[in-house]
Amino acid sequence: MDPSKLELLLEQQMKLIQMLADAKLTSNSHPSSSNPTTTAPSVDGIANSISEFHYDPESNVTFDMWFRRYGDLFKFDFANQDDAWKVRLLLRKLGPSELDKYCNLILPSNPRDRSFSDTVRSLSQQFGDNSSLFNARYRCLKLTMNEDDDFLTHVGIVNRECERFRLKSLTEDQFKALILICSLQSQKFSDIGTRLLSRLVQDPKLTLYDIANEYQRLINLQRDTTMVQRGGSNRTEVHVVQQPLNSHKSAPATSSSGRQTKTNPPAPCWHCGA
Repeated sequence: MDPSKLELLLEQQMKLIQMLADAKLTSNSHPSSSNPTTTAPSVDGIANSISEFHYDPESNVTFDMWFRRYGDLFKFDFANQDDAWKVRLLLRKLGPSELDKYCNLILPSNPRDRSFSDTVRSLSQQFGDNSSLFNARYRCLKLTMNEDDDFLTHVGIVNRECERFRLKSLTEDQFKALILICSLQSQKFSDIGTRLLSRLVQDPKLTLYDIANEYQRLINLQRDTTMVQRGGSNRTEVHVVQQPLNSHKSAPATSSSGRQTKTNPPAPCWHCGA
């Protein structure tokens, strides 16, 4: 082969190799539109995935439980949105009854004038778990599993209620007081039990000795109230039934004709001798 032609062929091959290399670099830096790409979900799509909140404390559906599920969306996915946008979205996800109660609570303020953190705080307070610690502990002790309940679901419920029980903070005296109040099941102790429970809620550190003193105080109060209502006194009232004079003596004997029969005295009169 002619050397000049061979040189020309090699030059063309080198240009072709260079063109292929350039095309490869271009494809790496600018992927083809035909290749599938991962797109981030839109803000509207994420917002639509948030369910509406309906307050149901008996089923433990509180705002804190609901917001625990969606809080990260507001913190990360909606990080570029301002407070006003977050507040509008949050209020849009409240049920009609919950929204009405919240708006009435913050009057004369307007919901749009409050920050997102203040809105969350107010909703947590209004639609939180308002039951007493005794109520949570009592319900925990009364937990039962029905025949149709799912076992793993029940395990979760037990774990949740035990956390609300606050076992770590329960003292020996508090446990004894809890058992004592729970034992007052009879209708006879309904009023006393309610008053003792109210006292225990006010002061969770009451001991059995304190509760016994409170019980005696309530009993005395009931007795004093009954005495005042009846107009009596502290002294025991003795009602004497009057008997006829000499009623302890036997009646004079009478004859069959109905006339009184004369009876001789057992001894002569000391004055006249009769």
